[in-house]
Amino acid sequence: MNKGYLHIKTLLVSLILFLLLYDNAFTQWVNDPSSNTKLVIDPVDPINISALKDFNGGAYVFWEDKKGSFESDIYFIHFNENGDVSFRADGKAVSTRSGVKENPIAFVEPSGNSIVLWKGYDKRKNSELYIQKLSKNGLRLWQNEGIQLTESRLEKVDYSLRADKRGYAHISYITKNLNSSNKFSVRYQAITPSGKFLSDSLKGNLYSSNNTISETEIIPDGKSGSFVFWLENQNQKTLLCGQYVDSTGSRKWGKKPLTISKTTSNVISYSVGKLGNSIYVAITYQGTNKIVYQNLISDKGKYLWGNEGKLLTYQKGSQTNPQFSFIDSSVVVSWTNEFEKQKDVFIQRFDVKGNHLWGNNGKRIINIKGNQFGQRIVYDMKNGVVLAWIDKRENNPNANLYIQKVDLKGNFVWDSSGVMISSSQNMQKSYLNLIPDGDGGAIAVFKGTSDKRNDIYGQKIFSTGTYASQILGFNAQVVRDSVKVFWYAANENDGTTYSIFRTGIENAKENDWKIAGSLKKNNKSETNYYEFYDWPDLNGSIYYRVVQKNEKTQPQYSTVEKVDYFRDIESIMLGQNSPNPFSSTTAISFYLPQEDEITFEFFNSNIETVKKIEDVEYPAGKNEIVFDAENLPPGIYFYRLKVGKFVDVKKMIIAE
Repeated sequence: MNKGYLHIKTLLVSLILFLLLYDNAFTQWVNDPSSNTKLVIDPVDPINISALKDFNGGAYVFWEDKKGSFESDIYFIHFNENGDVSFRADGKAVSTRSGVKENPIAFVEPSGNSIVLWKGYDKRKNSELYIQKLSKNGLRLWQNEGIQLTESRLEKVDYSLRADKRGYAHISYITKNLNSSNKFSVRYQAITPSGKFLSDSLKGNLYSSNNTISETEIIPDGKSGSFVFWLENQNQKTLLCGQYVDSTGSRKWGKKPLTISKTTSNVISYSVGKLGNSIYVAITYQGTNKIVYQNLISDKGKYLWGNEGKLLTYQKGSQTNPQFSFIDSSVVVSWTNEFEKQKDVFIQRFDVKGNHLWGNNGKRIINIKGNQFGQRIVYDMKNGVVLAWIDKRENNPNANLYIQKVDLKGNFVWDSSGVMISSSQNMQKSYLNLIPDGDGGAIAVFKGTSDKRNDIYGQKIFSTGTYASQILGFNAQVVRDSVKVFWYAANENDGTTYSIFRTGIENAKENDWKIAGSLKKNNKSETNYYEFYDWPDLNGSIYYRVVQKNEKTQPQYSTVEKVDYFRDIESIMLGQNSPNPFSSTTAISFYLPQEDEITFEFFNSNIETVKKIEDVEYPAGKNEIVFDAENLPPGIYFYRLKVGKFVDVKKMIIAE
């Protein structure tokens, strides 16, 4: 047969396949938990599935699979806030390098690109670590094969990856020498955004021992250094150890590692995170029952919650799977409690001193008989957390997925029995991942297995606790001397009305909201657009929300939007920064009745000045400055405006 004909035929087949995959890539979220959105086309048996937010309402999904070969490979997709897959819906391999690839771990840097680290084997079955950077549109940014991180030919026991605000990748890994002494070593490395090793001094051996070492975690300090943690068997006990290494490679916690756990108990597992300049750690110990202790460790290596830390809960039973999220210099922790053959999910909030804020034993997430477990928790990017879990209720042979939103006072925001994510019959669900959608809701990603098929699914729950949001894209903006409030609404029932409320109080209580007007449902299409103009009698920061009401359903509340409104006033006004919380930059508005010199000062929670704008002249009217949080750790900050004798101070929050 003519070779040219075969070439053209191959191209046509490839083109048809591409078009089919491209067409299926526009999945979009469904509003039925019994038929979730299928994110990936025809995986074989995906394992080690992880989903990570992209800071723009969408996410990356990584998984390991044996698709198309007998060797495992690592694939990824990216989808946007609407559930549309950005490139190949069957997934794209992270590297063209041959050989087995397994156990991917990934992190998303502030630019929105992702970094993935994995273990690979060559033809001689030597294991090495490799790393790759990927874009939202599927490009491999560190060459097609990625970068080989190690060349030691030692067994790679475990590894960890994080990225800092500048996009530097920080890696810790554990090696084992099989040829002689079975010596274990903890090593670390940092890679620049362009894919270069930061320096030879950081390609170091942090710690070596003839004791068994496992399970490492690394956390960047935001200054080119890292906190590194691992488990080590000492005197027949498994202990948690750690070391802080600065940008020069110097060990800041002494020549010997810091022993963080109790020396009289065995550590089963641990998890760590950065809270301000300190490290939060949750440690699960083995005993008659499994128990969880937590501690806060300063960058100086001091135990801020006592030498042994503080007990997570006083409940009877075994506590496992502690999951946490940071909000307003506090930590919200969730865990599974098993007692008398029943598993329940609990949640608790602690301040920076380790004090319980929601009662001594926390709150049970749902009061229904059955087994709840496998929970995941995320900060909702607004004023609370979202929690998802696997739920096997009495008289129901199938384990389904549920989700709940909890505000900062510990109140459950959505349905008291939880909102169902997935109720697909005869489907086993595993690898539950949860990511915030950036607007008060969340997206769950999970594996579903039924009829010998394995698929990766997604389900979005909006901030209103609904599958198809009743109020979409709510916003408010100043238009000349008025405030324009506008939104879209989907799947409305007949008789729906909208009430527009305003207040001048941040975190207002229910009776602080005043009605500004109302609208009735449009009868145009399934998705309708609404706008309302308000002429408020307030000045400064004004907050708006819309409440959707209908006789057939519970009221649905929009998100809260803030505007800085200044109308022909004779006094100086300072607005609240927006967005707040923020991770990179935020805008601060202020009003001057006449041209004047201003001074802005920015302070951390210790009232130390971190930035200053001094004696700069601004014109009369509304003005705005942009504050950049570069090199500042997450936490609570304050900003002060001084104009002559006028002084005003407001709080802002830098998030992870």
